[in-house]
Amino acid sequence: MNLKQYKYVIVLAEEGSFSKAADKLHIAQPSLSQYIKKIETQVGFELFNRSNNEVELTEAGRIFLQAAQAILNQEKQMRSQLADLADNHIGHLVVGIAPTRCQYLMPEIVRRFKAVFPGMHIVVEERFMKELMEDAERGVFDLCVATMPVDEQQFDITPMMREEVILAVPKSLPICDELASGAKNDPSRIHPVIDIVRIDGAPYVALLDTQPTQRQLAELMGKYGFSVKTAVKCMSIETQFTMVKEGIGLALVPSSLTKYSKAESVACFSLAQQLPCREMVVIHRKGQYLSKAAEELKKIMTSI
Repeated sequence: MNLKQYKYVIVLAEEGSFSKAADKLHIAQPSLSQYIKKIETQVGFELFNRSNNEVELTEAGRIFLQAAQAILNQEKQMRSQLADLADNHIGHLVVGIAPTRCQYLMPEIVRRFKAVFPGMHIVVEERFMKELMEDAERGVFDLCVATMPVDEQQFDITPMMREEVILAVPKSLPICDELASGAKNDPSRIHPVIDIVRIDGAPYVALLDTQPTQRQLAELMGKYGFSVKTAVKCMSIETQFTMVKEGIGLALVPSSLTKYSKAESVACFSLAQQLPCREMVVIHRKGQYLSKAAEELKKIMTSI
């Protein structure tokens, strides 16, 4: 059994179909089918139940998959240790992160890392939170940016930053000066503090109703009796903040977004009605070997 065979089984299990797995592996579908049949002959069990174009693991397949993932992870750690031993900092590190954070956090992280290890590169794997944590559990990433709570029995956890929900306001809108004139400085908060009711009637760049900051806005309006005028509705935080920068309206956004976006056209305010903060952390599986380069990358990620 070789590493390539283990990888083929893992990818087929992840994709759930021979055609999708073959595309991801850049091989022909008949070739992949032959490889899998050969592996099944070697182990003496069928690893997959085949139904039309879909496949699913058998009980033997689940045992094989777990062993294959462990073997590939051990091989990856061995290569990292050998690279450190040879002081050869050429290679790559894989970072898992949610798409909403990747755009504004990773450029600065990569810039700092390249200054220390110019011969290495970072592979950024973007996932939504459920898939992100599933892949982190399987050891797909060298490091992963997650939000607490995280299973402390399964992962080593290093604090990264405390993310506050703040109000982003275009400086081009008259309400910006009005808010600034009544804002109060509080050394415990990251921006001047305003009362949320002062945005009553203001144009607002909305997200879908299911998204956290939009739900928080709805709760605040219901509790404090104010309302906003929806100027436009977006599907992503990145698009929402671009609209704010262009002067379309104001919005509630994560503080880390404004910290690294360098948006000079936007003023930021903390809220007197404090919303729950999120603790962002860098994680990796317990017992997973971290190379010198990975340790440096973690240090950068937790100091920005």
